Amino acid sequence: MGCRNIIVAFLIIAVFFLPGIAAAQKRIHTIFFEGTDHELHVYNVYGEIPGKTLLLIGGIQGDEPGGFLSVDHYADISLAKGNLIVVPRANFQSIILKRRKINDDMNRKFAEDLKHNYETKIVEILKKLINESDCMLNLHDGSGFYSDKWEGPARNPKKFGQSIIADCESYVSSETGQTIHLGDMARSIVAKINKI
Repeated sequence: MGCRNIIVAFLIIAVFFLPGIAAAQKRIHTIFFEGTDHELHVYNVYGEIPGKTLLLIGGIQGDEPGGFLSVDHYADISLAKGNLIVVPRANFQSIILKRRKINDDMNRKFAEDLKHNYETKIVEILKKLINESDCMLNLHDGSGFYSDKWEGPARNPKKFGQSIIADCESYVSSETGQTIHLGDMARSIVAKINKI
């Protein structure tokens, strides 16, 4: 019996006789650059009912543990509807060394990039995942608090604090025609979060 036949036979057995294994097919764990110091783990989670796909990315900058520790919790989630692509630790080497960057700041490599290093390779994969998604959240840690005027090193116009960065001020749903005011929502949430 050839290898292909053995695999087909195992899948038939798994689907019909081992429901626990069949259910596990709703989750795919892919490892890129396996065995290197910059392994990239990607988890595709599929809901019981088809729907939109959300991409969650954490750990692009290794000195921001809030992002990757938060995204870690979603790799094993079960979904009733829709799909989730989870990249908990995008810049693993940077996380291990607790540094913002190794060669380049990975968060700055999404535009055209002529440098070829491991960060470039990872960003190329992340771009493909973005194209497979309907929505994306890239989680980071904030530092300080935003203020229109200088109040001190931790509260000034150059600080972002806990912020939400949306790619447009408002969004019009193609299904309902409803306008969602993303900018207003984000400013309202940030104002509440950044209160001291």
